[in-house]
Amino acid sequence: MRQPVWFACGDTGLLLDFSGYGPSLGASPLSAENRAGLTRKARQLGQMIKQRVDTGQAEGITDIVPGLCSVLIHYDPLIITSAAIKQQISLFLDQLDETAESPAPLWHLPVCYGGTFGPDLDEVAKRTNLSPEEVISRHTSCMLEVAIMGFLPGLGYMTGVDEALYLPRRSEPRTFVAQGSVGIAMDQTVIYPLDSPGGWNLIGKMPIPLFDQARDTPILFAAGDKVRFYPVGEDEFAELAASCADGHLPLSPVLSEEAG
Repeated sequence: MRQPVWFACGDTGLLLDFSGYGPSLGASPLSAENRAGLTRKARQLGQMIKQRVDTGQAEGITDIVPGLCSVLIHYDPLIITSAAIKQQISLFLDQLDETAESPAPLWHLPVCYGGTFGPDLDEVAKRTNLSPEEVISRHTSCMLEVAIMGFLPGLGYMTGVDEALYLPRRSEPRTFVAQGSVGIAMDQTVIYPLDSPGGWNLIGKMPIPLFDQARDTPILFAAGDKVRFYPVGEDEFAELAASCADGHLPLSPVLSEEAG
């Protein structure tokens, strides 16, 4: 059992790392499954702290940022000390359950794989000893979980990729990756919400914007959401992309427990 480790982040932040990496970095690497469980644990703790802050039971905490296996707590040192925060949060730790999965929104998202939309698909197939069709099949067969949000508005790091597709990031990142590009690296998938540089292995493109200021809710995902992909051709991709004009969202999620 790994014990959480506290780290000071300047004079106004505390990081609680559930992965158990102490100053000596002596802990063995986590498996993807264990990391996903600890990320859920960190998210649960963030929700508990937020509830106390919202109800006025935890003064001095200014922000809570759940991460991969960690929670970063920003605080006002004129109101509360780091020692007091550690004492309060220690009371929550026994209540956390990394195996617990609450019903969550499940997004079925279309992807056009390969070609100009997925320029690395053939290379991914070669490096994993699979055919391009098998790469697509394995990528669409898994239920993914949005572990954390970050890097760009709307970008969710989705864990749960088939082990056969585990690859490092590209050795030479691209200076330009188009909005909607779907990439894989390690045990994760991302969809680029905006045009940006990027080093992930690009296998397709998703036509629904993850970030659209014209929508009532600009960001599609939240941490804890579930995602399944399904393949579409170029014609259907173009139709779906066109249907997103003026902030329209042509799809909606279902509860993951309803999807079976």
